[in-house]
Amino acid sequence: MKKNLWLSLILVLQLPFFSSVSAQGRFNTYLFAGLNMCQIDGDAASSYSHPGPRVGIGISFPVTKDLNSPWSMVVEVAYTNKGSHIAEYDRDLSITYIELGLMMAYHTLDDRLRLAIGLAPAISVSTSVTNSGAVDLVSEDDFTDMDCLPLTASVCYRFTKHLSIEGRFQYSALSITKPNVSGTYFISRSNKGCFHNLIGIGLSYSL
Repeated sequence: MKKNLWLSLILVLQLPFFSSVSAQGRFNTYLFAGLNMCQIDGDAASSYSHPGPRVGIGISFPVTKDLNSPWSMVVEVAYTNKGSHIAEYDRDLSITYIELGLMMAYHTLDDRLRLAIGLAPAISVSTSVTNSGAVDLVSEDDFTDMDCLPLTASVCYRFTKHLSIEGRFQYSALSITKPNVSGTYFISRSNKGCFHNLIGIGLSYSL
């Protein structure tokens, strides 16, 4: 866990970068806050019944020298919570991450609409599994220290100069549990375990 905290601190220390580059004019820096509604594929639950916060800072910048290009790169650092709730067993899983989002975006409708797709690797800073309120330390140890390859897609609409609303979908391409843990699989049978599956909504404020 100490290793995870150090890696998370490194990501957080990069935040001054966001404010410094925004002064160059061609960059858009923004703060965001939202809600994840999560489930975990492979844990016997099938509803988005685990709510979790997502807050952070982001920046978008053109990928070419043409400042009028509709394409941009989006980089975000976020504090985000994922997990699941299985009502049948009164079982709760909550994992908090520091996440680094990297997305390619396309802007349209006079720059009001942004469509983006990419990855958001994340380092876990805390994991909690409870059964009927009792902590399950054995199950907590089943989960990996990282959500290595979450596939991310988002739709963001700017309705004022500073305010935007965003919808987001995310799915872990690699299992978030250690080998030999039962569950489902994604893409190949060797990639077996559990996978974060979430939808989210949030607001952002451009600085």
